[in-house]
Amino acid sequence: MAIRDEVRERTASCPSCGGPLRFRGATSIVAVCAYCRSTLVREGARLEDIGKQADLLPGASLLQLGASGHHRGESFSIVGRIQYRYGAGVWNEWHVLFDRGKGAWLSDANGEHTITYLAPPSPVPAFGELKPGATVTLAGDPYTVTNLETAEVVAGEGELPFRFGAGWKAPVADLRGPGTRFATIDYSEDVPHVYVGERLPFDTFRFTGLRDPDRPLEPGGRAIAFKCAGCGAPIEKHVAATEVVACTSCGSVTDVTGKSGEIVQRNERNDRLAEVTFPLGTTGTWRGAKYEVVGALRRAIVVEGLTYEWLEYLLHGPTAGYLWISEYQGHFSVINTAAEIPKVQDKGLLGSIRPTVRYLGRRFDHFQRAEARVSWLAGEFNWRVKLGDTCEVNDYVAPPLILSSERTENEITWSLGEYVEPAELWKAFSLEGQPWKRVGVAPNQPSPHAGKPILYWMVFFAFLAAGIVAQFGFMALGTASRPPAVGFSVGAGSTMRAVSPVFEVGGWFDGPAIVHTSTNATHTWLGLDLQLTEAGTGKAYRLNRSLGSRVAGTSPPDASADDVAEIASLPPGRYTLAIAATAGPASAGQPQPIVGRIAVRRNSVGWSNFVLFAGFLVLWPLGAWMRSRAFEARRWAESDYAPESSSDDDD
Repeated sequence: MAIRDEVRERTASCPSCGGPLRFRGATSIVAVCAYCRSTLVREGARLEDIGKQADLLPGASLLQLGASGHHRGESFSIVGRIQYRYGAGVWNEWHVLFDRGKGAWLSDANGEHTITYLAPPSPVPAFGELKPGATVTLAGDPYTVTNLETAEVVAGEGELPFRFGAGWKAPVADLRGPGTRFATIDYSEDVPHVYVGERLPFDTFRFTGLRDPDRPLEPGGRAIAFKCAGCGAPIEKHVAATEVVACTSCGSVTDVTGKSGEIVQRNERNDRLAEVTFPLGTTGTWRGAKYEVVGALRRAIVVEGLTYEWLEYLLHGPTAGYLWISEYQGHFSVINTAAEIPKVQDKGLLGSIRPTVRYLGRRFDHFQRAEARVSWLAGEFNWRVKLGDTCEVNDYVAPPLILSSERTENEITWSLGEYVEPAELWKAFSLEGQPWKRVGVAPNQPSPHAGKPILYWMVFFAFLAAGIVAQFGFMALGTASRPPAVGFSVGAGSTMRAVSPVFEVGGWFDGPAIVHTSTNATHTWLGLDLQLTEAGTGKAYRLNRSLGSRVAGTSPPDASADDVAEIASLPPGRYTLAIAATAGPASAGQPQPIVGRIAVRRNSVGWSNFVLFAGFLVLWPLGAWMRSRAFEARRWAESDYAPESSSDDDD
């Protein structure tokens, strides 16, 4: 450890200009002079000058030599940098040293920060065998290939652990593992080097000593001016990380990474700029961070011969980095890079025809697969985008979120979008006028009926349960209130009077009651004068009833020896029943004497009212369920799983 400390603190002078050099790391063998840009290689005590470094390209990174940070409880310092260029842009690999001498690499490509450590050698597939989306096992964990590039060194600075030079090429593969795990395989050596670490949010590293976060513009705060390489019109570069600018006059794409613009793609006109909702240069605050709209592009897909287009706006914030806003038929989503690689499942839940993915503990259903093509663009972009660029897009939805993958021949990226109400964006970016009228239902638009059917069904079943309890209660009450029947006997052609003992009619409140009389008067008539008297109050209820046949000796079809009468409202209480019965004359076939029984009952509670009650209640949850189903049918009408009869209409 003492030797490592001695080497780490070794200093020397630049052979070219005499400037001071420091070799703080035990593995540091290269140092780039900060004064003359000479590249010095340490071989023992001797320094070899292998030439001057090219100028580094300007960038938006807040990192710089001398800055410090933390990772997993250990502090580190940034001591060197190698800048690489690849097909889509430029990124930096910062060489960091921890307090105990351990080295690592910190990458800041497109505002995303990863830290990786050199892993022990292990067998890996050949570079040519890898494809985006393939799975590779590293250190016992599965990793997914996300990017394949042959990067080229632009320049370097500070102290570094290996020799390099401008133009040196390095085939590299980036991979994502479970959670935040990240890996890089560097195929530039005979034995590929594997670096394993993790991708983390910028604030996680607790950086200090960063450069001024203001955008690196020319002195005086002006944007860097260029001439369009297509038509010569003036174009501007506002963000240091910008790779290309699409001319708003002719649409030509110009590379602005150097001091003079070079043509990337020549186009003839750009006549759709007036159609954008967010004009270039629009500024606003979103989720507490300031942003400026720096670029806009249209993408198009063709489905069954029909072309569908949508707009995407690229926003940049000095401290927050990049953000996307997508627009389609008046619907908007705010999009960020996905923090993790989702777990793709071939089949949906319970054998559903829709594949699903799991992301951050949530299930997303596949919505659509299509080939998206860039059909128009204007403004600045942090990768080398061109008119006609294509990629395979897969969208998965879990409203209000949409998870999208974009796959090209050498890269697969995942992004997470969230549906936002247009009024929020109009307010955040001070847009003029009113939000556009929304057409149809967006893939990730939250349903206004979400959760309501379940809530309504819960309320329905609660009321239904209460109704069932009440129904059985009323039925039990009617069954329990059954005072004994009062009997009587009367001879032919005579009259009798009788008063029953006191009996009780139960119940909780006034309600209907029935008086049921059964006799053997089949071939004569019987008249009854009944009086039900409440024992406590003396309130009386009178009934006059006629039974049997009015023609003695006959039994007409409508004659009845039984009778049922109803008292509409009878309070619960103690009652007596007075009976005055008058019988008709004797006749053949009529048993003598005429006998009968009279019973006072509460009306039994039937199920018809309960069925009507339940049928009325079910209309609410059923209606909410049907509205929810209709909304979802409109959502999926433009998906890969739309029913043949589906159609779209206004929101």
